[in-house]
Amino acid sequence: MTQLRERRFASSAMASTMMTATVLLTATVLLAGCNETHSAATPEAEVRPVRVATVTLQPLVDNVRYPAVIRPRVEADVGFRVGGKVTARLVEVGSRVEPGMPLARLDPTDLQLQIRASQAQLASAQADAANARSDFQRYATLRQGEWTTRQEYDRRKTTLDKADSKVREVEAQLRVLNNSAQYATLVADEAGIVTATLIEPGQVVASGQTALRVARLGSLEAVANIPEQSVAALPRQTLSVELWSHPGRSIAGTLREVSPSADANTRTFQAKITLTDPPPTVQLGMTATVVAAADHGAPVARLPLSALAQREQKPAVWVLSAPDDRLELRPVSVAAYAGDLALIAGGLKDGERVVTAGVHKLDAGQKVRVWTEPAR
Repeated sequence: MTQLRERRFASSAMASTMMTATVLLTATVLLAGCNETHSAATPEAEVRPVRVATVTLQPLVDNVRYPAVIRPRVEADVGFRVGGKVTARLVEVGSRVEPGMPLARLDPTDLQLQIRASQAQLASAQADAANARSDFQRYATLRQGEWTTRQEYDRRKTTLDKADSKVREVEAQLRVLNNSAQYATLVADEAGIVTATLIEPGQVVASGQTALRVARLGSLEAVANIPEQSVAALPRQTLSVELWSHPGRSIAGTLREVSPSADANTRTFQAKITLTDPPPTVQLGMTATVVAAADHGAPVARLPLSALAQREQKPAVWVLSAPDDRLELRPVSVAAYAGDLALIAGGLKDGERVVTAGVHKLDAGQKVRVWTEPAR
């Protein structure tokens, strides 16, 4: 019985020893693993490459663009000063005309007949005037010798005055008819280009009816329709004109006229901008764009939207501090947003470098290096 108890005691002691050894071995392995994990979690700080942009402060210029059409400054509707039947139209649309150049003609037959009739009336009036003058001279002689009455003398004087007046009246009518005969040929007053023809040979036209539309050479204008909320600021803006046929080229312009009332259909105001020194290739009717630039004076930095971060719920950017290129989160004020750009009005200086990508993965004081595009 005593031996059995000794065996049980020995077996229990051996099991306890083995359990203790197992626990010690497990603890040793766990400690080694913790040391390895701690060693892997504390490597040397990594220098992160970042994209940067250099700050360039420029005046804030707000550009507004309006579609426009090139028009002449003066475009006159011309027509005959007398009525009649059109016998010839001597120009076409696009024809260049010079002063005194004939443009169209009327049938002069009726006008020439009127001139002949007036000439006959003038000859009759002159004969009557000559007879009245001879008669008056005889009665003037008789009056000197008291052989006639004063009343008869005055009657002859009145007859002579009426005859002379009739001559002057018919002469004036004849001059009007001679001018009318000249008006049967429509001539150009100034150099220009025909932009529309509204008559054809065989057509009967009235006096003053528009026959042709002529654009005078000289000043060209861009005509644009301006919304009512932008009209008041237009005189204070710097204007230029860009032609669709000349991309990238800008022509200086001067505001000449703004319509005093809005168009009934579009509710816009027509503005006319005179082109300053336009190139000779500019043609009437070309499509253009009027650019109205307003200088707000305060300089701004243009940065991509990807450069913006937040600091205390306000916009901020990461700035590289010299000389070790460590990051500083600096609050800024945004003046406006233009497409994919942010216009920064305050908080940055000219020449500073700002991170433009991955701003949400950076930390203050972190050291970075400027990433450059690899050569291809």
